[in-house]
Amino acid sequence: MDVRNFFVDRTEEMTILNGLYQKTDTQAQLLVLYGKRRVGKTELIRHFYQGKPHIYYLASRGSAKDQLRTLTEVITNYFGDPLGRDAFPDWRHLFDYLGAKLRASKERLVLVIDEFPYLAESEAAMSSYFQYGWDEQLENTNIFLVIMGSSISMIYKHVLTKKAPLYGRRTGQLLLEPFSFHESRNFFQTTDFEKLFSFYAVLGGMPAYLREFDDSKTVLENIRDKILTRAAFLNLEPELLLSDDFNEPRTYLTILKAIGLGQTRYSELLNTTGLANNELPIYLKTLIELRLVKKEIPITEDMPEKSKKSNYSLSDNFLRFYFSYVFPNASLVESRAFTVLFEKNKELLIRLIAKSYEETTAELVREAIHTQALPPFYRLGRWWNKNTEIDLVCLNDENNSILFVETKWNTKLLRTDVLDNLQQKSQQVVWGKPGRKEYYALVSKGGFSDELRERAKAEGVVLIQKDKVI
Repeated sequence: MDVRNFFVDRTEEMTILNGLYQKTDTQAQLLVLYGKRRVGKTELIRHFYQGKPHIYYLASRGSAKDQLRTLTEVITNYFGDPLGRDAFPDWRHLFDYLGAKLRASKERLVLVIDEFPYLAESEAAMSSYFQYGWDEQLENTNIFLVIMGSSISMIYKHVLTKKAPLYGRRTGQLLLEPFSFHESRNFFQTTDFEKLFSFYAVLGGMPAYLREFDDSKTVLENIRDKILTRAAFLNLEPELLLSDDFNEPRTYLTILKAIGLGQTRYSELLNTTGLANNELPIYLKTLIELRLVKKEIPITEDMPEKSKKSNYSLSDNFLRFYFSYVFPNASLVESRAFTVLFEKNKELLIRLIAKSYEETTAELVREAIHTQALPPFYRLGRWWNKNTEIDLVCLNDENNSILFVETKWNTKLLRTDVLDNLQQKSQQVVWGKPGRKEYYALVSKGGFSDELRERAKAEGVVLIQKDKVI
């Protein structure tokens, strides 16, 4: 059985949705479900409303009048009323009709408005129409209204911020995140860790991307067939996503390409992109809001909002792969010189996979904390100064304890010098009160020497091989 053809359970999210649906103390529910494009919002909500009375409407970039006609047809057809597409002169009359029908039937109806930001763009007063619909017609019914959107900034603008017309009406909100590495394994049947993680390093946790790769093929074969081939779904995916989010994506593409090529400091981005000092922050802010770029500050900074040690990186594995590996080699891709491309970028691919492994360390450490292989830590993040960096530092302010973690995507067994180096670097980290409790952990794809294992046991160092504590 090919598991990629089936819904991969989002157990926590389904529990949240069903819990809200079954509430009886507050009958009407207005849930905001949002997240990046391709993260699986529509698939999740369709799986949720199976077997429940429901209406699903996908908004488009058409005019408000056209969308009123389409939604009118969808809603009136559901109730079996042949009123026609032009039954209502405006949105208020449609909500009046819907409210009356719901009060008469008293059924628990799931009404999904997918890509609500497109509706909001079609008319300036659209959010106010929905405010009227909720306040005057739907709030006292048994409706389960779900407003969905991929434009995170637009969802905040029209629903979640204090100035939004719908602010305060929602009864819940759910940000749907990409799958973690452990969750992404469910898309494949193979147990080959290196292959599984390499897939994740290239694709990230987006279900629409994970379904594309075939675990009977190698990583390079999948890259060739599913990304580099001209007709492949993933071939132009990043550029298409940007054109969907931005009217003028060229500047955003320039920034993403610069970060993909390793220009991660603000000063480097200024020089590479040619943007003015008062322009670049605006573009970066938008990219961060859309979860395309992340801004990192050393975890030990006391005032991170004022820190000048910021570092920018691509927040999605597939974007990083695309803008580091594919985009800079467009001529080789276009000429289908895949053998040359793979040979030329052999070390780059290894570095990209190793980088993703380092970033996944936080997930592995949280699991070790959950299983009590490590004591609790509540703040996790990278640390660096001018001279060195540590892959992961974890803090517990309550008991003055700190954890230092080094991660290696290695082929040879790690030796004791890796632990020595980590312990030396840890002394450069200024944090906590005198007498802080220090912990150490090593994460390795390729394993550990017997000498290192013995020393780790004696010193209480946690060892994680591949993705398991040993």
